Amino acid sequence: MFGIERGSPDVVALAVPSFGIDDALEFRRWAENRAVSGGKKFFVFGVDSITHEAQNALLKTFEEPTPHTHFFLLIKNADMLLPTLYSRVEVVSAEAAGISSSERSEKEAKEFLASSVEKRLARAEKITKALKDEKMTRGEAAALISDMVETARGTHAFPRAYAEGLEHLVRAEEYARDKSASLKIILEHLAVVLPKM
Repeated sequence: MFGIERGSPDVVALAVPSFGIDDALEFRRWAENRAVSGGKKFFVFGVDSITHEAQNALLKTFEEPTPHTHFFLLIKNADMLLPTLYSRVEVVSAEAAGISSSERSEKEAKEFLASSVEKRLARAEKITKALKDEKMTRGEAAALISDMVETARGTHAFPRAYAEGLEHLVRAEEYARDKSASLKIILEHLAVVLPKM
């Protein structure tokens, strides 16, 4: 990978559901060191969610990395980044890179938005159970809310009820990124307040 031998300590790749402050501090310690090989160093991490505290801890590291250090942050939606961190990265969308987004997740989002309140509440309960049984990650549930936002934004006819619904979705998406927030309450709230879209 990247012209570096497999198993090199100069390449770190990880995928975590949630990247928190402890992860960011550990990452910063790793990033401050020079490459073992004396050449390039790469850090590739895919996250379902990243806390605001973690993003703030990464600011200086992303702004002034050690020489020949490269970071790749793989996230569902660039909107999850704080403006201060967003300004320090180059965003490459999956579509621009030729990678298709998850059709299943988009389909679920469309179905949720088009369903009755009763069906939405049942779906919220299913998601909550899947989270509890660890059959679904918190990041996957948050990604579903992000897909609902994108679906609602793609709606051409935008009566007032849709605009208000989009406001609820955007706020819910933001709340879902907070590890302490209850996804059950967020999903149930959306199930009740959103108009059929």
